[in-house]
Amino acid sequence: MKLRSTIVKRFNLFGKFVLLFHLCTVITFSIHASETLQQYSSNIRALAKQEITTKLNLADSIKRSNPTKFKQLVFELMQQSPLTTEQQHHISLLHSYHLTFVGDYQLAEMKLKKILESNASDLLLFRANYALINISMPKKNWLEGLKYVNKNINTLSSIQDKEHYQNGLLITIIFYNQIGQYELAESYIELLAKEELSAKNECWLKQLSLEAKLKSKQLHWTDKALKETLEQCIKIGNTINANIVRTYQAKLYLEENMPEKALNMALNNLAEVHKTEYPMLIAEMSNTIAETYWQLEDINNAKRYANDALAVNRNNTNLLQGVNSYYLLYKIAKSQQNPTLALSYYEQYAEIEKAHLEGEKAKELAFQLAEHQALEKVSQIKLLNEQNNALSAEQALAKTKVSNRQLVIILLIFIIAILTLLGFRLMQVHQRVKKLAKYDALTGIYNRGHFTQIALSTLKYCQSAEQDLSVIVFDLDHFKKINDSFGHLCGDWALKEVSKACQAIGRKNDIFARLGGEEFCIMLPSCNIRMATLRAEACRAAIEAIMTETSGYEFTITASFGVTDVCLSGFNLDKLLADADAAAYQSKHAGRNQVTVHQVNDVKKEPLLNSTLVTTKQAT
Repeated sequence: MKLRSTIVKRFNLFGKFVLLFHLCTVITFSIHASETLQQYSSNIRALAKQEITTKLNLADSIKRSNPTKFKQLVFELMQQSPLTTEQQHHISLLHSYHLTFVGDYQLAEMKLKKILESNASDLLLFRANYALINISMPKKNWLEGLKYVNKNINTLSSIQDKEHYQNGLLITIIFYNQIGQYELAESYIELLAKEELSAKNECWLKQLSLEAKLKSKQLHWTDKALKETLEQCIKIGNTINANIVRTYQAKLYLEENMPEKALNMALNNLAEVHKTEYPMLIAEMSNTIAETYWQLEDINNAKRYANDALAVNRNNTNLLQGVNSYYLLYKIAKSQQNPTLALSYYEQYAEIEKAHLEGEKAKELAFQLAEHQALEKVSQIKLLNEQNNALSAEQALAKTKVSNRQLVIILLIFIIAILTLLGFRLMQVHQRVKKLAKYDALTGIYNRGHFTQIALSTLKYCQSAEQDLSVIVFDLDHFKKINDSFGHLCGDWALKEVSKACQAIGRKNDIFARLGGEEFCIMLPSCNIRMATLRAEACRAAIEAIMTETSGYEFTITASFGVTDVCLSGFNLDKLLADADAAAYQSKHAGRNQVTVHQVNDVKKEPLLNSTLVTTKQAT
């Protein structure tokens, strides 16, 4: 119970969203949520009270492992009568699980909220609460999900059922992984690891631990935990978790340029993945195979498996999988010189990528809002304590009739108020000066001076950690012509729009700066030359796609890119910038609106990527 108390105290800082593993996905099965009880009404006999309890427990135990049998039991139990009140609530809870599984979140949510308002047992209320967490994620209702999570954690200390107590902790870990708070997820993983876990929960916990490490870039393909977790999950027959671990390993192989190993692992287990009937996993595995074939330059198979992923995720409910599928199909169509099809795929990719990014921003906003509300409650408590202390002081002063103390208190309050006001103004001035020292006033990205400072630190770290690092330098084409033709205000507008377009497709740890005029630089830690080239191409396409009509004029914005990395240019900042700039010059020399990778030993440089979707630009 000491452990449970520690967990509750940790989580009281702020509430968050999480959901149980398989229920967190959006299911695209052909079974529709409107299926009726009548299709299960035949051959159903009345059950004795004890039989009903037995079947309820059976349904509860197989709801994840055998969804078909679970559904049959639920609809059979829903037609039994008479039922005790607790049995009715239990059946309603199980029915809500089924509705969530088939994607009828509206009806499932209504049933669960009705349970929360009922006189059901504390355990059923607890389970209904964390079932609502499951529904909050596919509905993208992050703030409401955080409220349910907060309630879930605060209730944990009173839950005696070992299985559901552990499920409550697992929910917390999944939530932190989903919202990107991997350090917090690791802290709860360490706490739960101290519990006596069932084999199922141990497999689940290890898989979540790997997920946290993978997403925080702390997992390597040689990590022994991958093999141990895979063996643990296979041993208990948990094929879903086992194959999720396999997707992690395949992705790590791809990052290390070992596509043959990734393909062998994925294809050998694809049939087993399809048997799980788990759409998110099937789409993820298909996308991984497609990306592997792309690396191996097998265009036909890459296209086939990317389309397979889309077929499973035809409504794009799993946004991240849809983003990966459409972007790969865009690259395939582009490589096959099919600009019309490539444009179609790119438009679909851009649409769901935007929805995905909006979802990520909503997560962060909900997280910050919950943290703010938690701090606000602490402030309110402090304010009440201060008010109580002031009241006690006033009573003491009244009893002792020492009026001079009241004058001293008033004077102190006045002085504190003045000092607080001055401190606040000084803080504002400090923040303003700090911002001017770091950021470019026009675009809001790093200026050259601050870029140099953090770039040197990043280079030093990547060199000591033996990590990849790449640099992209790009320069806007014919920028002087834009200024001369439409004015400097229009030129400023173009610079800001270019910054926004490139920031929208970047990572949080990328270092993006304006070096001066129309020249920009992006430093990419932990990124090899191939991925940096793809990023440069994505930025190039995003810049070219900027709609300039909103500026009041119609013109085209393009840029010429140069790319290098530490393998080509070493860990010297000046050399990296010079080589990338030279490659960008090669792009301009070759016709502009291109991406060129720096080559050593004065080998003739050819553009690595050319846009097949753009109209021919004017020659310089």
